[in-house]
Amino acid sequence: MILIFVASLNENMKLANILKEQLNSFDKQSEIINLVDLNLPMYDSYKEEHDGIPPKVNELIEKMKKADGYIFVSPEYNYSLPPVLVNTVAWVSRVGDDFRELFTLKTIQLATHSGGGGTDVMNAMRAQFTKLGSIVMPREIITTYQTPLRTDSSERILKQFVDFAK
Repeated sequence: MILIFVASLNENMKLANILKEQLNSFDKQSEIINLVDLNLPMYDSYKEEHDGIPPKVNELIEKMKKADGYIFVSPEYNYSLPPVLVNTVAWVSRVGDDFRELFTLKTIQLATHSGGGGTDVMNAMRAQFTKLGSIVMPREIITTYQTPLRTDSSERILKQFVDFAK
């Protein structure tokens, strides 16, 4: 099972749906997790201490534990990561005694549809997930309004990801 995390709606959700279809063509089961729809409260230690981990976070953690790998599809916000992605990572990093537990040695594929080119969000995601102990695939899937998805390229990238994530 591959979890496809989408950190925005519109173009990035369209891209996630295409990637899901491509994974299906390899007979690889996947699920899209819409981070916007999770509507998680903003993480802070006081909130965690007094209210505990939200049930949606615990459900997400269980799915992440069982997944073979993750695909993160995220737009670029102000040359970096969108707040919804940062917040989700903050919450799920609270599981167990090791904040890296859900990311250590997990294979991750990065993708974006970005109005600004996408390079900065790719670099930010790569840095964060690498520091969390993940194996981030070397090739990225980047689309913009000027550069649409090349499905032949994304299929090759996803095939490598699926083979590696086994």
